[in-house]
Order: sequence, then C-alpha cells, then structure tokens
Amino acid sequence: MVFLPDDLCATILSRLPIKVFTSFKLVCKQWNSVIESQIFRDLFISQHQNTQSSSWSLIKGASNRTEFLAHYRCKTWGLERSLESYISSFISHKFENQRGKYRRGSVVAYSDAGFVLIDVSSYRYSGSTFEKRSLCVANPVSQECIEIDVPKAFENSGIFWPFGIATRTDNGVVISYKIVAYSSKSDVGYLVYSSETGLWSSLPYNFESCECNYTISLNGNLHWLSHSNDELVSMDFNATTMESGPFRYTAFPDLEKRVKFKRACTTYQGSLMYMNIVSQDNDDGSVDHKLCVWRLESWEWQLISEISTDLTETYFDYFPLRVDSLDATTAYFLSQKHQRLIAFNLRNGACLLRACLLHSGGPILRFLHHPNGSYFYSFVLPQWLYRLPRQHGEKSVDII
Repeated sequence: MVFLPDDLCATILSRLPIKVFTSFKLVCKQWNSVIESQIFRDLFISQHQNTQSSSWSLIKGASNRTEFLAHYRCKTWGLERSLESYISSFISHKFENQRGKYRRGSVVAYSDAGFVLIDVSSYRYSGSTFEKRSLCVANPVSQECIEIDVPKAFENSGIFWPFGIATRTDNGVVISYKIVAYSSKSDVGYLVYSSETGLWSSLPYNFESCECNYTISLNGNLHWLSHSNDELVSMDFNATTMESGPFRYTAFPDLEKRVKFKRACTTYQGSLMYMNIVSQDNDDGSVDHKLCVWRLESWEWQLISEISTDLTETYFDYFPLRVDSLDATTAYFLSQKHQRLIAFNLRNGACLLRACLLHSGGPILRFLHHPNGSYFYSFVLPQWLYRLPRQHGEKSVDII
C-alpha cells in the first residue's frame, strides 16, 4: 500500500466535511494520526473559515423532543440529516434497543462543543422496576459517549435534576467539562460534577437561580433566565474569587422600557445575544417601536442594532427565535397565529424568507413543527469535531 506524505494527506482531507472524519480515522494509522493532529485542525479551520455555515437546530422539550427548525447539509459538516435525527438514532441504538437491558435516555442539556447531556434511567424485570440513574455525555454525530454515575444518594431518587453542561476548550481540544444538577433537598441545592476530578461537589441553594427552563452553554459557562425574567443568571466557572460563588446576575438592558416579547437569549459565534421590540414614548405623544439587538460583552449588554420597520408595529404577531448562528445580520421569527417562519435582515429591515423550506442547492433550512411556547433548546455544532476527554474512572461507551 502506497502512503502519501502527511502534509499532502492533510491538504486533501482538509477539503472534506467533518462528518467523514469519524470513519476515515479507521482507514489506517496514518489517516488517524493526521486527523488527530493540531496541524490538521488548524488547516481545516483555515480552509473553512469563509464557509460561514454550520448545522444547528431549535428543539422543544427533553424526553419528548420536537425539532421545529433545522439547518443542515452545510459544507463544514456535510450532514444529510437534521441534528435531532442523529440524537434520536443515538439514543435508540444505545439505550432502547439493547437486548436484555432496559434503559431510557432523555436529553436534558446541550453544549457549545457539540455534546449532549443525557439522563439515563435503568430498569429491571422487562422495564417494570426502576433500578438506578446515570448520566451520559455524548457527541450524537460521532456517537462517542461517556457514562457517569450520579451521586450515590440520588441513584434511586427523583429529586435530582441535571440541567446543564459547560465545556472548556483549548486549541481545538475539549480539556474538561462540568455538569450541573439541582436537588430539591434543602441541605443540598446545586451539585456540580467536574471531569477534572471525577467528583461531585455542592453549591448553596439560591432562589433566583432555581428555575431553569433551559440553559445556554457558552465558553465554559452556563446561562439561563431568572425567575422574574428580568436578569440573566450565569454560572461563571472561570471566576476565581466571588463571594456569591460562581453565580453572576446581569440585568437586561430594557427594564425601564416596554417590550413586546418575553425575554430569551440566543448565541452567535461565541457571544450571547438578546433581542426584543422596544417601545418608547416621545414628547409629542407618539410612540417609537424599534427592534433592538444586544450582545453580552464583559458581563454588560452592548447595543449593536436598532432599527424601525413595519415588523415593529403593534400588530406584528411574530416572536424572535434566534440570530443566525453564523450570520449576525439575520434573525429568525415565528408566527404563533399563522405558523409561519420569516428571516429578517437586521441591517435594513428586509424580510428574507416566508417559507417552510429553504433549499438553494446547498444548505437546507426546514421549519418542521410549530412549537407551543417560546422556550426551546438551541443546539449548534461548532466548527470542529471535538472529542470527549476520558479521565478519573469515567466509563467509555462504545457504539457497535
């Protein structure tokens, strides 16, 4: 067998989508070594830096997941199916279709490194008797996963709710992650698992932090909305000296104004974003309605866009979904009444899309189901295929 030089092999492979790497690494030791190298990662990212496209989905619910907006078939990843289909296939194969084993898995959180956190329940006697719980951190595309035991006191308990996973990366490698769970036991509060130590530790209970409909994992931290919907609650795992522990509270920038929508956040290329239609009374009695977009920078909201269009009028019945993951000028809105999706240009206010399917010979954007409510999980694949760090006795689960 004739082998190409490593640099030529890397140049050829770097022009291919990420999805093929999971199988190409099995072809031979040389290909595996090339794909796992830092040089190849840098080359691949530089080759695709102008592609500006990634796979992402908006998903409602956990155990009964509903994917209502999906973007896939992009050049970077080359996925022919939506992310939810990969998640469903993984859970079905790993937990539900195992002979002699009765296990059920529910996705409870998503990471910006492309991982999902799965709450796993094991049963005895043909699934009729609950036995224990565990957690699984998985990459649904590569099907790599690690299983983690929950604290002994909660193995058979229903008062343990995992709700977030934060990953820490360095030079294209996930070096650690933290899992956050909540317990209703008054003496416990929050529990945090660290992959660096393989141990669970506790944090004090905090009322404003206790309600987590969904979390956003970003840059090694977790974010969610406060109980009162007027603050962003963050677990800043990068903090070193904070009297309140890892918790940060950032007030939304429009508290003194009238807003049209219930507050919710989204992400864009490593930044947390917030948008709403803000109404302000003028001295002459008129009212200005503007679509405003803010970015969180150094724990403060910075206004980056403010426009007035027909969409900001009071009769506008669409609510904001998210800023496009790789295009800061595009935001998606959904009509509860008409069950219709639109894309909106944040520079000039133009409506770009009024359809259920966008297919321009490449990436596909599909509006699959109409969600009930405005809370949802946003799952966005990064620009690289991250591997899970294995350490401290975690059990690696192989897919056969």
